[in-house]
Amino acid sequence: MTTPQRTGVTGVVIGGGRSTRLGTPKPMIHLGGKLVLARVADTLRSMCDELVFVARDSQGDDSPDTAIALRMHVVTDTAPYSGPLAAIHAGLKATVTPLAFVTGADYPFLSRRLIGAMIAAAYSTGEEPESVFVRVAGRLHPLHAVMVTADWNDIFGKALEAGERSPSRVIEEAVAYDGPPVSVMTEDEAEAHDPRLLSFFDIDTPEQLRTARRLLDPRRVNVRPDIRREGL
Repeated sequence: MTTPQRTGVTGVVIGGGRSTRLGTPKPMIHLGGKLVLARVADTLRSMCDELVFVARDSQGDDSPDTAIALRMHVVTDTAPYSGPLAAIHAGLKATVTPLAFVTGADYPFLSRRLIGAMIAAAYSTGEEPESVFVRVAGRLHPLHAVMVTADWNDIFGKALEAGERSPSRVIEEAVAYDGPPVSVMTEDEAEAHDPRLLSFFDIDTPEQLRTARRLLDPRRVNVRPDIRREGL
């Protein structure tokens, strides 16, 4: 048996959202005959040394058990906080590799090519890797990012203690004001690896779920969803 080559990257999957607009846990949605969480895990498994699923404290749906069945390590939001910033921080705290690729459990169309390009860029700068973000629709995307684990674990932990809740705001401020080394990939550069930028499409509403199902319909191959400017 061939031993898989280690990449020094952990896949951190945020899965504790309440799915209030959909009425069903987003990781557990069936899309094209497969759970969305399984789609995410299958994409990341070949790119990452291990996978971490971050759940809400006392999350009552089947997502955490499904994550365990998918051979993911399950942790919960950094106590006593909640929300996306606490979830990302918890995932980074559980990461033992130098880098983490952070995404959500409701991103069904992740591109191995784009993730691979981001990991390569992170390691291309010298002896120490640097974080890689993509600026899409005018913002640095917090849930499609390669992060230097130690740097962002520290930054997000301090932000939580200061009362911050938005990972987007923390990332933008850190990049703007002499934070750790960061490489920013433009939308055009991302499109070279993911021509329709479907990696950034997530499922939050019934309409987005219908769009996702149309995207998987071989009779309708030209659908491209809008990339929304609002964020976490």
